[in-house]
Amino acid sequence: MKKLRTYLEKPLTAVDLILFAFFGILCFLSFEQGGDLSHTGISSFAYLKGHFFDFYDYNKAIVIENNYLPSTYILYAIWNLPIHLFGLINETTLKVPLLALYWFKLLPTLAYFASAFLVYKISILIGLKTLISKCAAYAFLTMPIGFFSQFVFGQYDIFTVFFMLIGLYYYYKKNNLMFAVFMSLAMTFKYFPFLIFMPLLMLVEKNVFKIIKYSIILMLPLLLEVLIYLPSQAFRTGIFGFGATNYMFYASFDLTIVSIRIVVMLWILLSTYAYFKELSDDFEIIKWSLFLSNLVTFLIFGLSFWHPQWLLFAVPFWVLGTTLSKKFDIFMIIEFLIMVFFVIFTVNIWPLNVDQNMLTFGIFKSFIVGDINAGLTMAKLYIFNNLDILYTVFSSLLLVYVLFKHPKYQIEKVEDAEITGMGWNFLRIRFVLGISFFIIPAFYILIKNIF
Repeated sequence: MKKLRTYLEKPLTAVDLILFAFFGILCFLSFEQGGDLSHTGISSFAYLKGHFFDFYDYNKAIVIENNYLPSTYILYAIWNLPIHLFGLINETTLKVPLLALYWFKLLPTLAYFASAFLVYKISILIGLKTLISKCAAYAFLTMPIGFFSQFVFGQYDIFTVFFMLIGLYYYYKKNNLMFAVFMSLAMTFKYFPFLIFMPLLMLVEKNVFKIIKYSIILMLPLLLEVLIYLPSQAFRTGIFGFGATNYMFYASFDLTIVSIRIVVMLWILLSTYAYFKELSDDFEIIKWSLFLSNLVTFLIFGLSFWHPQWLLFAVPFWVLGTTLSKKFDIFMIIEFLIMVFFVIFTVNIWPLNVDQNMLTFGIFKSFIVGDINAGLTMAKLYIFNNLDILYTVFSSLLLVYVLFKHPKYQIEKVEDAEITGMGWNFLRIRFVLGISFFIIPAFYILIKNIF
């Protein structure tokens, strides 16, 4: 026990990488939400068949609808060239071989590792020591919610995160032009970066005309993609009719005839506060930018409904903010608690979908006897009848998590950043226990099904 305690309080070792590799490979091969990833991957073959301008119309007859802007499908079309040329898949089809599904999943997984490297580079850029910067990258890789999004759920929100992190890197290099350019690219995958971009820009740029200029740059790629496909009815239905984009507008104060959209009001207030906040010290700007970004993530995921994979967008800001905290170990505990309530909420709000059902799309699918959802389910193991209370606890934990990243609770100087033995301890434990809270019951159900 003493040896174990001594190991847990050490900085990163080869054992940590082995543990990450074990869980990563296990979850990569075993789980997949199935529908979204295969739908997006196979849709991209329309581009490989030459259907550039009629992409959305061509796919409508096969996959019904495409809900993303062209960037996601173009990126996948480039990635899918090898399996197209080797004949594994030659056309848009609803039948996706398991190897092709793994190929689809590999691209965002590589982007996930590249994003961790960017977290490391940003940490070095803002002045953190090499060991602390490596810890930040490892904390990004192993944050249970982010790990779940990438290796269990298996989605491509990481494309947004990747380009956004390049933008953030240039932001801290004080290059607002490149910040706007890469945030604009990130926005063509998912729209969340807009909510981060404005308060961060207004924190450091007080010239109204320059704010307008950078905002125009931010919108140009998105507008270009929209204008190219706007004549397509299938495009308009898929993009503008996608209901999930409206989740942030649901929380409101009802004024009988009209209502006040809470997230919109608070985001405008936050952005305005950033504009009037005067800072001259570089490290203060870094701390405030991360605090404001963390507050934005609460608006998106604490006051709005979400899909499980979306929370990956917030992970870089959560991790960087935690790395500058005076109480790194406490934030590791909170991250574990957030994961617990995230899992319980997820398996109850999406039963027979985001739970043991994801094993039916992985490497064990041929071993499953009948319907894995017919008997014991994760929703029965983690039964919680009041989803309102469940979400309220999750939201409250998230509020605590971001609120105490206010600069007054952060380190005074960047060279003060350190992680105690207990911090390293909790960093590892929150990863192993956090992800196990999902995969152990899932595999328990799988074993009961097989035997």
